[in-house]
Amino acid sequence: MEASYPIKTGVNPPNPGPSPPSPIKPPTVCDNYYSCPESNTCCCIYEFYGMCFAWGCCPLEAASCCPDHYSCCPHDYPICNLRQGTCMMSKDNPLTVKALKRTPAKPFWAYGNKINA
Repeated sequence: MEASYPIKTGVNPPNPGPSPPSPIKPPTVCDNYYSCPESNTCCCIYEFYGMCFAWGCCPLEAASCCPDHYSCCPHDYPICNLRQGTCMMSKDNPLTVKALKRTPAKPFWAYGNKINA
């Protein structure tokens, strides 16, 4: 006995339409006036009496802000070694990664739409 296969007699079904655009992630809010690009961490650059007057952006989520007000470290390497410009997993761990530089935060109006802080 031979196998039988169906013979196509109709047209192909229509292609599905384009997929919807992915939602736009909002910027990271630093305070009521400044924010950083999405997935960045806000780091205070100039603090006076517990208030931050200038913000910087670290290009990582959940980063550690270094006390030099210039660099930052990934969350899994949270200890800043300012002398070497590196980040460590723990104080006595020899594994390090290079610290990243911060960029200036932007005022909300620079992103073209209002953000609710």
